[in-house]
Amino acid sequence: MFNKCIAPLAAVSAFLLAPIGPAGAQNLITVTGAVDHPNRGAYSADVDKFFGFHEITFDTAHAFDMAALTALPQQTITTDFPMGGAMQTFEGPALSDVLATAGVAGGATVWMQALDGYAVEAPVSELIAKGAVLALRRNGQPMGLGDFGPAQLVFPRGTMAGLDDMNDDLWIWSIFHIKAQ
Repeated sequence: MFNKCIAPLAAVSAFLLAPIGPAGAQNLITVTGAVDHPNRGAYSADVDKFFGFHEITFDTAHAFDMAALTALPQQTITTDFPMGGAMQTFEGPALSDVLATAGVAGGATVWMQALDGYAVEAPVSELIAKGAVLALRRNGQPMGLGDFGPAQLVFPRGTMAGLDDMNDDLWIWSIFHIKAQ
C-alpha cells in the first residue's frame, strides 16, 4: 500500500522538477497533439516520468513554464466557485492565448488532464466562446499543488451572458497536460 502512494508522488515530483528548454525552466503545462509551434521534442521515457505514469507519449509539444504563462496577457475573472459558492477572483491567460501560442487551431478539440488523471474534453471553439481562462492565481495567491494548481480552467459565470447556470463540469483543476486533436 505504501509503495502505491509513493510512486505517484515520485512521478509528480519528477514531472515538476524536469527541466525544459535551453534555460532549464520548470514545465507546468504541456500542449501535445495538433501543435504547430512546438518548443520541445518527443516524449522521453528516461526524463518524462509523469507523462509515462499517465501513458502519455508525443513526438513534439509546446511546454509552458510559469514565465511563459505569465508573459501572455492576463485576464481577471471574479465568479462563484464552486457553483453557488463564495465569490473568488481568478487570474491567468485566456485559454485562447495559450492554445494560439502553441499553434492549436480553433477547430480542434482539446483533452485536458489533471495531475490525478481526471480529464475533460471539449471543442476549442466552445471553450473560447465561454471565455475560458487558465487561472494561475486565486484571490491574489498562486495556486499550488493541493490547492487547484498549478492551473485551473475557469469561466466568467455570472458576468457573461448564458453562463449563469453553467455547472462545474469543465472547471478542471491541477491541469498539467492539454492534448489538441
